[in-house]
Amino acid sequence: MLGVATALVVGALVVGSCGGDEGPSAERFCGEIDVNRERLTAPSLTYEDDIAPLLALYRDIGALAPLAIEKEWDQVVLNYETASTVVPGDAESVQRAVTMAYQSEKSAATVSEWLMVNCAVDIGPLTTLVPHP
Repeated sequence: MLGVATALVVGALVVGSCGGDEGPSAERFCGEIDVNRERLTAPSLTYEDDIAPLLALYRDIGALAPLAIEKEWDQVVLNYETASTVVPGDAESVQRAVTMAYQSEKSAATVSEWLMVNCAVDIGPLTTLVPHP
């Protein structure tokens, strides 16, 4: 009887894990970063309409971010979202973006390091505004 109960629990876990739910997954997160590395690090932003798909990509990948890096990834996404609101010639919107860039630098550095250590994915040199230890 114990064997049947164990088999039912294991079966339920297997069926549950095969569902279409996309949740945090280091393996999928690393894979998506690797597959989309070029789009993430050197996006083609020729037109204003090119921004929304890039932000959507960052958000979609963020849905897979493991808890260890989720907060930092979300901060990077917020930085890009803020930058996307800049109105050329509007000093206030530029200042908001600059402030957010400063605030998100540590998170960007953490994401970059985490990707190297946990995914063996190098997203290239990280340009920072302030030095980090």
